[in-house]
Amino acid sequence: MQRDRTTPAGPYRAQEMLARFAAYDPSDWAWEFLRRNPDYCAAWRSAVPRRLPHLVLKDGTTLLRLRRRYPHAEPWGLCAFSDPAIGPRQAPVFWSKSAFGRIVRVRAAHIAGRRRGSAIALSSFNVERVAAIGIDCLPLVLMKAPGNHVALEVLDLPALTLPFDPVFELEGLCDLNGQTEALKRLQRFADAPSKEAMRPVFGPDERLAHALIALDESRNNKTYRQIAITIFGESKVSEEWLGPSQFLKDRTRRLVAKGRELMMGGYRDLLCQRAAK
Repeated sequence: MQRDRTTPAGPYRAQEMLARFAAYDPSDWAWEFLRRNPDYCAAWRSAVPRRLPHLVLKDGTTLLRLRRRYPHAEPWGLCAFSDPAIGPRQAPVFWSKSAFGRIVRVRAAHIAGRRRGSAIALSSFNVERVAAIGIDCLPLVLMKAPGNHVALEVLDLPALTLPFDPVFELEGLCDLNGQTEALKRLQRFADAPSKEAMRPVFGPDERLAHALIALDESRNNKTYRQIAITIFGESKVSEEWLGPSQFLKDRTRRLVAKGRELMMGGYRDLLCQRAAK
């Protein structure tokens, strides 16, 4: 099979890939798998327009303002199509509200008598910020830190760069635990002295990295043994592949299956499931 534009060219360099993956949040992983989906690539090619102009606000937030809906992009969990040839962090990907399992709702209040210094701004959070304002005029801001993200819906804020007094809204007590965890993540984002300080405590998600490599190699008609060599190294494969244990073979098959599952729709789970590390 001919290598398409979504598949990295050349041999894998493990250290370089792990360094790149270390900066990923769950939405980055989701995009890596979605952009390899052949049906998505076909939908993008037939889309008009294929790409929408966005801008970067003075506080560093990347913003897309939608003048209308793009219904052909919505089934993929996106507000609008993104070019599948472009990887995470190279160009913004604007996910829709429906893609996330939990969204933190905050109202920009201006209440007399609030204690001094309680106001915040989006720039108070020292992470990458990608925002989309839909036809409902409600901004959805995705706060992206290595290993974690928080989707934030901001109400009653005239301009995204303005400071405001935050009032966080809760949809019933059943939502308390999840919202509390998300607010803890937001607090960590705000407490970090810089974006560079928001490094993951642990390394990149090894299973996702291996599943992505296995997917790419299988799409290029590599055998399971060849895939295993790419991931685990020739020495380990030579020692274990023909031994009595089928562990390495089974693990390689599972990684290929997992990669295909994530590509064909399982990527949505990545947007919903990740808790703070």
